[in-house]
Amino acid sequence: MTGKTSWWLVLAALTVMWGSSYLLVEFALLGFMPSQLAAIRISLAAVLLGVLLLFTRVSLPRSRRSWAYLTAIAVIGNCLPFTLIAWGQQQVESGLAGILVAVTPLCVVGLGHIFLPDGRLKPSQMLGFAIGFAGVVILMGPESLLALGGDLTQLLSQLAILGAAFCYALATVLTARMPAVKPLVASAIVMWIAAVLMLPVTLTTVPQLISAPVNALLALLLLGIMGTALTSMLYFWLVARAGARFTSLFNYLVPMWAVSLGIVVLNEQMRLASFAALTLIIGGVLLTQMQSGKAAD
Repeated sequence: MTGKTSWWLVLAALTVMWGSSYLLVEFALLGFMPSQLAAIRISLAAVLLGVLLLFTRVSLPRSRRSWAYLTAIAVIGNCLPFTLIAWGQQQVESGLAGILVAVTPLCVVGLGHIFLPDGRLKPSQMLGFAIGFAGVVILMGPESLLALGGDLTQLLSQLAILGAAFCYALATVLTARMPAVKPLVASAIVMWIAAVLMLPVTLTTVPQLISAPVNALLALLLLGIMGTALTSMLYFWLVARAGARFTSLFNYLVPMWAVSLGIVVLNEQMRLASFAALTLIIGGVLLTQMQSGKAAD
């Protein structure tokens, strides 16, 4: 198997696993609260990555600065977004959740403009950002704005998922500024810290593990192992070998997979406006990525 063939296979695996996470969240919510779902998902991933790290015999970082960054990433890149997405998906369909999270690269571009030395936006990138933002407005629809005068549940649910996308983007920027740490080590430590922080919630979940529906338990297991631990390892592997620009292709593939699964498995009804919004968001992301030049490599 050639190198490029393995890259495409790993990219396909990442797309399927990440894109399926939103569907799995829908099933896991049948037996667990959003915070419990996030806590167990993180704990499962922490155990799996911890076991793997034991066999690699690598040293842990000693710098306090490194540990500070890793702690921030644990909170901002795991605890908060996993909880926000699960909370939002109580009202938002899995396909729409996948589209909303697709704005993460746009948020990265915006934050990079502020916090990264080489992240200044070019005019064409600003246009891409504006196009993607227009897609978000269309996706949320006028009914969400009308909710400002009444029931805010739908609007707040959508904003929670957008908040998760912002968290992912901020974690990406923090990772770019963090002192060099081996990918597997960084991934494992981040999950350990997140698991410790979520431990009080995890302990409250133990009684429900016995009484929860089988499909909710299976979905939660897959989320922890496949949708968190394996995706983390594959992501770092692909970035190290194929580069960030190639890996960023999953930003275009994941929402389309999530939408397709929602329609086929859950019989979710997608409005024409949702597909238009997806086109604008992906188009905006593509425009910003194409103009990123060497920064994307």
